[in-house]
Amino acid sequence: MSAIDAFLVTWSRARDTFGSGAPQTGETFDQSGYLQNLEATAHTAAPGVHWSGGAASAYDGKNSAHAQVIGQLAGLDKRLGSHVTESAQVVSAGRRNLDSIRSWVLAVAQSVPAGPKRAQLLVPIVQRGLDRVGEVVSSSNNELNAVGAKIRQVGNEYARLGVGESDGKKAPEEEKGKEDRAIQTVDFKRAPPGQTEDLSNRRQNQIDAFGEVFGRGPSSATDWQTAAALDPHSYDPDTDRVPPEITVVRIRPVPGQGVVRVGQWIEQRDVISAPWKRDFGNTRPADPNFDPANTKVTTYIDYENGLVVMRQNPSVELTPDGGPGQVKVGIPEAVVQQTDDGAVRIKYDAANPFAPHIAKDPPWPMVNNPWRVNGDLVFTPTADGVRVDGTCTDYPSMEVYQDFPDGSSRTVLIDAAIAGNSTGPMVNLPQHHEVGAGGSAFAPFDSGGWNPDYDVPIPLPWTEFGTTTDPSRLPSIPLPPGVTPV
Repeated sequence: MSAIDAFLVTWSRARDTFGSGAPQTGETFDQSGYLQNLEATAHTAAPGVHWSGGAASAYDGKNSAHAQVIGQLAGLDKRLGSHVTESAQVVSAGRRNLDSIRSWVLAVAQSVPAGPKRAQLLVPIVQRGLDRVGEVVSSSNNELNAVGAKIRQVGNEYARLGVGESDGKKAPEEEKGKEDRAIQTVDFKRAPPGQTEDLSNRRQNQIDAFGEVFGRGPSSATDWQTAAALDPHSYDPDTDRVPPEITVVRIRPVPGQGVVRVGQWIEQRDVISAPWKRDFGNTRPADPNFDPANTKVTTYIDYENGLVVMRQNPSVELTPDGGPGQVKVGIPEAVVQQTDDGAVRIKYDAANPFAPHIAKDPPWPMVNNPWRVNGDLVFTPTADGVRVDGTCTDYPSMEVYQDFPDGSSRTVLIDAAIAGNSTGPMVNLPQHHEVGAGGSAFAPFDSGGWNPDYDVPIPLPWTEFGTTTDPSRLPSIPLPPGVTPV
């Protein structure tokens, strides 16, 4: 596949996110004219001169209130229609801009003379085109997000017209909220509404999950953190009880370093996952007390018990009306190394189960940059706590915290996604950046082993993750003659 072919494939994916056919404008939603006429009719139904007294006054009050609500509905309808038309204009402009970029790339490519260097000369043209495509998609989505916020505001105002505020009564949901405030989980902040039904079993589920790996129940704060990551249940009703995928590997313990918790999560409510498809995000900022079930990928390094846990949580696709739809979960792929000083290197790769095949296995020139969450990170214990170095994708956001056996905690790293909007997966996943010392942290792992046959240093062996019922274990490392383990 040529560079131009690869560009056209990516361009088509971007173009598909803008849909097909004429974008629907707001006229269909704007019934303000009809409602204004209805409001006028309501006003004409006021009590006449031939009806007076208490009943007439009560009727007049109710009738006036109804007319006022109808008038407010007319105003909201007009605003809704205007916002829908605005979104249609954004979609149309995005399509025109993408068409212009495609024409520019093809025209410039056509001007490149044939010859052995043609393919090389096309690469910067294609890259510029891809950059501009990303800019158009990002800009359009920012505008659509702004329009969406306006539409949600209108929706809130619609709702307020019908929750009984006029007579001072509170909505049933508000009263229910007071009751729900009393239901709290032990280790985490209160779960979102709807998740509390199964939380009564959560503590026992954690005990069972921890016991399956270690043959005993959790007894320390570190144990309970790891037990939460090992819990093979989903408590969010949107996941339809689809369980997470959990893999583990045993490492050499480093007493005193506690547990390192890594969460890779999406701050937004929902993001683009495929042409004309969206997935739910985690709808939260960075949180030192994050729930391991409220991320896309969670990694725990339990230095006290000598275990690394990698957990990929279910993904939920949005339905056309914006509600929860199909649920899938991917299987994270990862390998681990560990040096004598306890430093742990994790090379990981986790794909969105809803992403199209081309995102997971893209053509040239993007073959080495798939749309997957991946990275190569080193966690090095020091006297002050763990240090994180290596490389990772520009998306999603990543948070790293360390909890010590004495109960204290520290924030190790907050690595925000480059694109803080719904285009992040498409625009940023193929790109990487360095964290801390970057790739220089890999050196001890690339020469930390020893070949006794030839007496030369070699890379440390990689160990794949296993299951909770059959955990993998790091192998012992041969040492040079005369060297004893620390």
